[in-house]
Amino acid sequence: MINLALGISLSIGLTILITVVLARFLSIKFKQMGITGIDVHKPNKPVTAEMGGLAVMIGVAAGASFLYELEPGLFSSVFLGGLVTILLVGIVGAVDDLVSIRQRYKPFLVALVTTPLIVALFGRTSITFPLVGPIPFGILYPLVVVPLGITTSANLSNMLAGFNGLEAGSAVIAIGTLAFLSAFEGHYVASTLACLFLGGYIGFLFLNWYPAKIFPGDTGTLMAGAAIATVGLISGLVFAAVVVSIPACLDFTLKMVSRNPFAARSIHGNTTVTSDGILRPPNYAALSHVFLRLNAMTEQTLVKSMLLMSAVYAAIAVVITLAI
Repeated sequence: MINLALGISLSIGLTILITVVLARFLSIKFKQMGITGIDVHKPNKPVTAEMGGLAVMIGVAAGASFLYELEPGLFSSVFLGGLVTILLVGIVGAVDDLVSIRQRYKPFLVALVTTPLIVALFGRTSITFPLVGPIPFGILYPLVVVPLGITTSANLSNMLAGFNGLEAGSAVIAIGTLAFLSAFEGHYVASTLACLFLGGYIGFLFLNWYPAKIFPGDTGTLMAGAAIATVGLISGLVFAAVVVSIPACLDFTLKMVSRNPFAARSIHGNTTVTSDGILRPPNYAALSHVFLRLNAMTEQTLVKSMLLMSAVYAAIAVVITLAI
């Protein structure tokens, strides 16, 4: 067990290192290539590199390859199915970053690439919830629950975005919580998978924190949501995965009350920023706009406040899971 823990720790460290180095390189290279976005929440609207989630993908893949050399026994069909599925979702995000896939097609593409995990979990038939117990789904579990869960989580993470450090910070909190709970419950395959992606997003956060040198793009946000759902499904901690995703669910719900939810930004514009960095929300509902209407905030304060909210829900997931 000591050797296993050491091997996993070394793999996480390698993942963090490669992600940091690659994110730094891509923050320069992508600007030169024109793969950029406008940081609209800064008074001077700087041009910033996009598609930084690619650094997380490569970092995790390198960390997993290193771990395979040390502990090949960890690489069960479930581990590989989960790892490949999450990385494939990241590839869908990368394609979207480059060619802008229409919103109506994106969920279907994400569902399609969940095939490796569907195959790996084909024998499972139920989900267990605290106090309720197992709920049977039969053949619908692999064929419906798995692709629907990953697609929903990926798109929720993709929508709760747009501020320096928010996406990567939220991923670190959610995935880190599931890594801890999986290990505590003895689901070491799920915990190891979560730890690799935790390392990737920790490494990326160094370059994505305010002022961001690079954005995650759909590559990073879709992959983060897929990682949360995948770890929850593999470990059986679906309830915990749902709880840590509540901030994203709240954001989605608020945005859906708009008359034109997917066109709200084009109709009402982006959040504006004053010369002293105070953010002013546009006239449509979103979780970040609730925070900004409650109190005048800078981008840094807003992100810290929203991450604190995520940490509260993570703590709730831990308490409920350990208490029941």
